[in-house]
Amino acid sequence: MIDTMITPRRFFRTLTFVAFALPANMLPAKDMTLAPLTDPAMWQRMEYRIDGVPSVDNPFDPDQIGIDATFTAPSGGVMVVPAFWYQAYERELVDGAEKLRAVGNPEWRLRFTPSEAGHYRVAVAAVFAGKGPQALAEAAFDVAPREIAGRHGWVRIGPDARYFETSDGRPLRLIGENVCWAAERGTYDFDDWFSGMEAAGENYARLWLDPWFMGIEHKPDSLNNYQMDGAWKLDHIFDLAAKHGIYLMICFDHHGMYQTDDKGWGGTNNFWDTDNPYSKTFGGPCADADEFFTSAVARKLYEKRLRYLVARYAYSPNLQSWQFFNEIDNIYRQSVIVPEHVLAWHKYMAPALKRIDPFGHLVTTSLTGGSIRDEYWQIPDIDFSMYHSYADPAPGRKVAQVADRYVREFKKPFMVGEYGTSAYSLNLERDPYLRGFRQLLWSGVASGSVGTSMSWWWEDIHSQDVYPVYSTLRKVLDEAGWQEGAWTPIASDWTPPPLELGEPVAGAEPFSADIALNDFRRIALGCEAAIASPLAAARASEALQTYVRAPGDPLCRPMRMHVLAGKGAVLSAKADSVAGDAEMVVRVDGAELFRTAVPRTGDLSAISSPVDESFSIPLPEGRHVVEITNEGADWIHLKSLRIANLLPTAFAGGWTFKPEILGLLGPDRAVIYIVSPDAVYPANALTYNPPPVKGAKLRFAGLKGGEYSVRWFDTATGDLVADCRASVDGEATLDVPDFNDDLVAVVRRVE
Repeated sequence: MIDTMITPRRFFRTLTFVAFALPANMLPAKDMTLAPLTDPAMWQRMEYRIDGVPSVDNPFDPDQIGIDATFTAPSGGVMVVPAFWYQAYERELVDGAEKLRAVGNPEWRLRFTPSEAGHYRVAVAAVFAGKGPQALAEAAFDVAPREIAGRHGWVRIGPDARYFETSDGRPLRLIGENVCWAAERGTYDFDDWFSGMEAAGENYARLWLDPWFMGIEHKPDSLNNYQMDGAWKLDHIFDLAAKHGIYLMICFDHHGMYQTDDKGWGGTNNFWDTDNPYSKTFGGPCADADEFFTSAVARKLYEKRLRYLVARYAYSPNLQSWQFFNEIDNIYRQSVIVPEHVLAWHKYMAPALKRIDPFGHLVTTSLTGGSIRDEYWQIPDIDFSMYHSYADPAPGRKVAQVADRYVREFKKPFMVGEYGTSAYSLNLERDPYLRGFRQLLWSGVASGSVGTSMSWWWEDIHSQDVYPVYSTLRKVLDEAGWQEGAWTPIASDWTPPPLELGEPVAGAEPFSADIALNDFRRIALGCEAAIASPLAAARASEALQTYVRAPGDPLCRPMRMHVLAGKGAVLSAKADSVAGDAEMVVRVDGAELFRTAVPRTGDLSAISSPVDESFSIPLPEGRHVVEITNEGADWIHLKSLRIANLLPTAFAGGWTFKPEILGLLGPDRAVIYIVSPDAVYPANALTYNPPPVKGAKLRFAGLKGGEYSVRWFDTATGDLVADCRASVDGEATLDVPDFNDDLVAVVRRVE
């Protein structure tokens, strides 16, 4: 007997679409056909070239031509997927720079990912100049059943509203970093970066669409006329993500696209008047950046961009989420933008994007480092909250506190979308042993966020080979089974140090306190601390800042230090910049001891002016409250602050610095991350071996009774430090091995 069965591949390659009646001026030159470029397979991209489509002036504009394919799945589910206009490119590396060359003619493409096996039907229809939809063709294809190793499916929110999962019901916990753009080597850098990330156990990256690397609608001539070279680069990156198992967040715009006169970034980030196609300068509909958020015309144009992005990339299971903005509130202070208009825009556009995207990808946005704007996370169609952590004092604890509040209040997953011990660099000169880097990385995991905190410094991570930090983390978490099952954070028992001094330490020598100050201007701190010991001085950045603010600044408050001054005590400070004419005042117990004017000079258009001002003030012996204020016009920045000849004391009430503990708990397992009190960043960051912690014990409740294996690992090296057993009956009590930095424990019940 002759075998006449048509396999899915043979069947699909014979599909020809029959054209139905169209207006005479819109008839295709030939019957429209769908030429398959890939074979149908479960959870694999299906891509087709659509031939015979009538030409229009602007194929990007769905008001002129909008082609949609309606897929009916074997189970009866229906999905409408838009087609898109495509141009192929080839790349090459010339003298270290990527060069793209257009290949062939532009054409219509359609992408779809089958999520179940069986018989599919597809119908293609089009709207021409607002008329329609007009049915163009119908066809069918079969997808063979296939066992696929590992997780698969679209990313969605898990049942605990804390973590993500894929649509096969498997948890998805993220380990990764920002990888937002490349320089001269272009996508060749992504080849290297994603390979390195996969080898280190990472599975997440965040990308920006921007005017300098991978723009879509980010140049003066691109309004509803999208940049095909940028779109092709993003195609390539999606292919790499599928190859290396990396989930992608796509950020549509960064704040600089709406800036006109920001002085930061050397004045190079003001793209509204140089690149933004929505500006009237380039023929767009908006007289200023605020009008982008209020104009109905601009909104309609933006929705067309969303349709194009969905058509081209929403097929991908590796698309973790869409993100509207990077730190849009970065420009509230110095622009015409009205914050309420931006909020209203999000409330409108988030559900609009969900209506456009048939695959149901998650939607979010982001705000500046340190900012808390609850109103964004209260929007129902913003699926998860974001926080950017830069120069946070005691960064691991701060991330855990923010995560706990966000999850409780908004009932949504939480992500630390960017982090750094500095907002300006990987900061190896101040964090040479990567203590702060690790504390932020691990705190994302141990606080119950969707995964690790996501570092900003991707190029340095690659060039400085920071990947072993990720490899160690992945190795430990794999042993803990973190990627599976349910986890909840262990409640913190941390209490802040008191502001009052206790009794002097008998027989202790005087010390000189080099007082650590936090250097991130946007963080609101208490600005009051008791300098009881050298460690208290090293950890003063958890309360005190380098910026002494002027009256009128909403974050202005006096800097107060409680001290026990010995004979010959001296306060010394050095200021290196001012934003306006400053006037420094030092008081002791309310009595003014010192006042000096520090005027601003130089370029008044810059954010600040450099100064070189140092002063020293003798302090009287005894217990005092030393207060530093600024009664000038704007902030003054302190480069250093030191008090010589202080006497060590206890804290009031016997409070002491203790190891800081974060952890996750399952019914029969736990992951515990512990940091020495002498190593909480930035304390002792430049010290190779901080003082050891000996004989510590860790107690927590929540585990089932029974015998447990407890394995302690060095987070810097991955080395096993201790392997022991513990019995649990109501409360777990663990002996912590001696350590001087940070450790992580994997606790698992022994059957």
